[in-house]
Amino acid sequence: MKSVFNSALVTACCLLLVGCFGMAPTQVPIPAIQTTSTEARNDTLVVMLPGRGDRADVFLREGFEQAGLRHGFDTVAVDAHLGYYMQRSLLERLHDDVIAPAREAGYENIWLLGISMGGLGTLLYASEYPDQVDGIVLLAPFLGDRSAIETIVATGPLEEWEGQGDGLKDYEVAIWSYIRDARTGGGSVPMVLGYGLADGMAEGYEKLISYMNPSSVYTLEGGHKWTTWRPLWDQIAAELPL
Repeated sequence: MKSVFNSALVTACCLLLVGCFGMAPTQVPIPAIQTTSTEARNDTLVVMLPGRGDRADVFLREGFEQAGLRHGFDTVAVDAHLGYYMQRSLLERLHDDVIAPAREAGYENIWLLGISMGGLGTLLYASEYPDQVDGIVLLAPFLGDRSAIETIVATGPLEEWEGQGDGLKDYEVAIWSYIRDARTGGGSVPMVLGYGLADGMAEGYEKLISYMNPSSVYTLEGGHKWTTWRPLWDQIAAELPL
């Protein structure tokens, strides 16, 4: 199973790498910044993965950890930059260095939040370790090339899609298979989607939205940028079904 998802990560990152001239080095364990209540540790942890070009500290810069303090959950911003995707180590590092220790520390509920490329990483992790995830927040997630999404849409209802299609890449098959199985199977975890209506990837979310509870979809005017994601997260954090 891991070889499939490792291949998916590499394929995805080769595409995401276009236009980049270098990558930050990876570390073991993967660096992370945790924010907890000063009064008492909460029983819910939200693990946050940044988009391409961002690092863990961007979540603090944008005040994402403050939402947790206001609404009763802890957060950990993971430095899941592109290098971990390229080295095929993201899922292992995320599990061994962040999720498993959090479970051992007593967190009862662990949610993943991914922005853009981080949304891809979130879905791949949930595919690999479904029993370790209690909920997913996707902010403007990268779900594959437009042509791939069109191919999947053209097959008809998602539950009838057999994970095949001309030109589909491994990571696209992996994440859409997870979405299909999570939405049509029993025991699926809550999934929340937020995006700006002017986001260039918004059209590709229609298939995902059709399999979601309408109350779990949040939109605002705006594009693929932090000025849109920040108020979206403020709204979502206040209403998470923890």
